[in-house]
Amino acid sequence: MLISLTLSLALVMGNSAAMDEYLGRTVERGVPLFNQGMPEACAAVYATALEGIADSDGWGLETAQRINLRYQLDLAASIPDPSEQAWAYRRIIDTLLSGQPLAAPASSNSLSLFDFTVASDLEKWRIVVDGVMGGRSTGRLEQQQNVLVFTGVTSLENNGGFSSIRAPVPEGSLAGYDALRVRVKGDGRTWILGARDRTDRGAGSYWSRFETIAGEWQTVTVPITGMVRQYFGNPIRGSLRPSDILGVEFYIYDKQAGAFRLEVDQIEAVRSRTTGVP
Repeated sequence: MLISLTLSLALVMGNSAAMDEYLGRTVERGVPLFNQGMPEACAAVYATALEGIADSDGWGLETAQRINLRYQLDLAASIPDPSEQAWAYRRIIDTLLSGQPLAAPASSNSLSLFDFTVASDLEKWRIVVDGVMGGRSTGRLEQQQNVLVFTGVTSLENNGGFSSIRAPVPEGSLAGYDALRVRVKGDGRTWILGARDRTDRGAGSYWSRFETIAGEWQTVTVPITGMVRQYFGNPIRGSLRPSDILGVEFYIYDKQAGAFRLEVDQIEAVRSRTTGVP
C-alpha cells in the first residue's frame, strides 16, 4: 500500500511537495503504532516509506541526497532495539521534512575487514567442507607472509564437491558500504565470494562467483545487493542489506575434482558510489 501510494503521489505531484505530503501521512500512521507499544510496526512503516523514496525518482532529491538517504537507512536498519530504530527512521523523516541535508558517510570510502598482518586474523576463520553432507573434500588454512592461504582437494564422491572458509564480522559494521573488495591469487578455477546474514547453516548465505587466473593477483569487487541468496548451493529469492552482514566466506564449488589453492591478501568493505556533498 505504501509503495503504491509513493508511486501515485510521485506521478501526480512529482516534486518535494509530494514527498512532504507522503511523509506527513507516514508519520500519521506510525505515531499511533509507537504509542500503542508497537515500535517494530512503527519502524516498519517508516522504513517502507523511506525505502520507496530512496528507490524512486521525482521527489526533488539530488543524487547526493539520495545516496546519503540510502546510507542513513542502512545505519538505521542495523539498530537492534525497535524503539531506537523507530526513532532513527523518524529523525530521517524530520530531516527530509525540514529541508536540511542528510548527514553523509564518513570521508573514508573503504573499511578493512581482514589484512592478515596479525595472527588473530587467521584465528577468526574456520573451514566448512562437504563432509557435513557425506562428501570427502578437504581444506587447510595457514598464514604466510601476511597472506591467508586456503588449500585442499575437492572430491565429487558421495555427491560432494565443495570446500569453504568463513569468518565473522562485527554486527552492523558494513552499514553504509555497498560492495566487498578482495585481493586474491587463485588457481585458475571459479571461486565464490560470499556474505552471511545468519550464523547458522540455514539460507543466510549470499554468493557471487568470480574467475581466477592461475598464479596472478587480482582485485575483485562485488556489489552486495547483486549477491544471490543460496540454500545448500541452490539460488532462492532474497536480498542482502550491507548492515545485516555478519560474516564473509570463500567457496570452491565448481563441480570439478582436484587440488585447489586460494591466497587472500585483503578483504574490504567499500563504497563504490560517489558519496556525500563536497
